[in-house]
Amino acid sequence: MKRVLFVDDDENLLNGLKHMLHRMRSSWHMSFATGGEQALLLMEAEQGFDVVVSDLHMPGMQGAEFLGKVCEKSPEMIRIVLSANLGAESLIEAANVAHQILAKPCDPDHLRNILARAFTLCERMKNSTVKTTLMRMGTLPSVPVLYWRIMEEINSPEPSLERVAQIISKDPGMTAKVLKLVNTHTAHKDRVSNVMYATHMLGLENLKSFVLMAELFENVKEDELSEGFDLDELWEHGLTVGEYARCIAEFETTNRPIIDDSYTAGLLHDIGLLILASKLPAEFDEVLAHARDHGSTLIQAEKKVLGVTHAEIGAYLLDLWGLADDIVKGISHHFFPSGDPDEMYTFEEEESFTPLTAVHVANYFCEEEAATEDYGKAELDMVYLEGLKLGDHVGHWWDLCRIA
Repeated sequence: MKRVLFVDDDENLLNGLKHMLHRMRSSWHMSFATGGEQALLLMEAEQGFDVVVSDLHMPGMQGAEFLGKVCEKSPEMIRIVLSANLGAESLIEAANVAHQILAKPCDPDHLRNILARAFTLCERMKNSTVKTTLMRMGTLPSVPVLYWRIMEEINSPEPSLERVAQIISKDPGMTAKVLKLVNTHTAHKDRVSNVMYATHMLGLENLKSFVLMAELFENVKEDELSEGFDLDELWEHGLTVGEYARCIAEFETTNRPIIDDSYTAGLLHDIGLLILASKLPAEFDEVLAHARDHGSTLIQAEKKVLGVTHAEIGAYLLDLWGLADDIVKGISHHFFPSGDPDEMYTFEEEESFTPLTAVHVANYFCEEEAATEDYGKAELDMVYLEGLKLGDHVGHWWDLCRIA
């Protein structure tokens, strides 16, 4: 049975959660604590919690301190903040210790869905080599603060591009990155120097994806990376794959969510490389050496050296943060969509075009264009494409991407 621990000093709220989640009691074991100290005692007495949901603002031990202790004692637990009054300082505290941040009041169905997805992720991890690798890494990055603030605005009853632009404009570093993206990766003739205009050009979905990617890169310390890892090259590769994936998706469908998810998955498809290179630099150097010495792809070298791939690590992280299933799938299988039965993520066979299709082909195009011969390059999974009856579209997609 899946186990969740709720922590809040407001007994009325805890009683409300008990009532709200009553129908889940046959599937979930739920425990409730009125503060961090009591919660830690419960964790010692009842080991094996999968998920913890905690308020930030509590007397005695604050939520951030409590979740920090949870991270030390049980790093595999999924940590969710459920709190009100999330100002800038609170958000920074939460981002240091939480995988997801929810604002009070929270829609009951949304909370149930968040917990159900967290339990699914825990189940996938039980028999996966990914778990062993993650345990060696220690803590994974928490959800970035600026991204969360933008998502909060996007999910508000009346989301506003203007308010999103205001959020971004308060961060000089992100402002510069957004303006650079618009000026170097769009077809706009004149130089754009206004964040509001840049936000309108990109749109909410594309903007939030870019901010997430930029914050992940910003939080990495270059002097702690694997010696053979090129951060700038990964950044440019992600931007290009994102653009190509969107271009392919726009040709195949008018479905806006599929187009937007294709762009997001393309941007973030190699984010697992960033995690491996920063969290396990010595081991990742071995991966790079193996790929060079044997002429294998990075995916093949990772499987050989680590037993896990950057695609699986990246998918797990974004799954943990609650990104859409199609995005997670587009990342986990971007190298070989037909799939491997031993991988952590397995999916039903597809019957139509999805973001995975776009990202797989876009990544192949980018690797074909790359000049390096250090590693083996990606190959098109023609069995997968022919199964979707899209094999004869590849040439046209290539023409579209070359002029994008």
